[in-house]
Amino acid sequence: MRAYRRPSDLPLDRRAKAFWGNFLKILNPALAAAVDEKPFDPGWGPAGKLIRNAHLADAVRRRDHETLRRYFTHYWSSATSEEFYEGFAYRFEELFLRHHAIVADHISGMLPLLGDGNVRLVEVGSGDGRVLEWLSNKLEAVTGFHGVDLNAREIEKCRERHEGSDRLFFHSGDLREWLRRHPAPNTVLVTNGGVLEYILHEELIALFREFRSLCSPCLIAITESIGSDHDLQKESESLPYGYEFAFSHNYPAILRKAGFEIRWERDRPTEPGEENYPVRWYQMVAVSTDP
Repeated sequence: MRAYRRPSDLPLDRRAKAFWGNFLKILNPALAAAVDEKPFDPGWGPAGKLIRNAHLADAVRRRDHETLRRYFTHYWSSATSEEFYEGFAYRFEELFLRHHAIVADHISGMLPLLGDGNVRLVEVGSGDGRVLEWLSNKLEAVTGFHGVDLNAREIEKCRERHEGSDRLFFHSGDLREWLRRHPAPNTVLVTNGGVLEYILHEELIALFREFRSLCSPCLIAITESIGSDHDLQKESESLPYGYEFAFSHNYPAILRKAGFEIRWERDRPTEPGEENYPVRWYQMVAVSTDP
């Protein structure tokens, strides 16, 4: 999926939906305002969804990444996100285990860089907890595994499933707030399957810098999708892309700006028949040993 640098880059069907959505915004401004306030309310019918498309396209036109971020946040904290967890459970086997589990070997190989002391691993956007559980079985040198997610319903399910575990812990809320309450050196921060793509460029730099100051020495291991045409050598900015209008970030540039050293990276185009083809998956492990 290509990045959206201008509204004309949007797929034809999304431009058509935005056209009709703009027409409906004129006819029903009250509905347009309500959709903007709660864009992914499960009660919206066809008119509300068309208006939502119009709002998204207009945000691309205005380069209003704040609005796009606000919509993502509402989606992942709303009941509508249940459709993702229910409909994409197969991603653990078909995407992570088949294509991306190699990142665990690179995390393991770099744990000695953290030095002595207990090591904890924190997964942001832990979802149903299956990746975190798999990592807990793979990385024996890590003493504690923490999943942090905005979706309180999924976190509660994970807590019930792993009740009594002395290695797996799940927390509902914002990652930065959690890190501020629980700073600790020797932390590995992990993302998988597209999590950071819902965070603004400036927020991502600030997150990595704060993580470094609170938890160094530390590692960051990411598995994130990016636009198929995002030129990481020439385009340092973040660009909306894909069905969700998420952000294709230049992760190497962002992490270096935040003070991390990249030790391993992999830029993998998807294959025909794979989910979201054609898109790219970027994997990397970066380290900081200085606060």
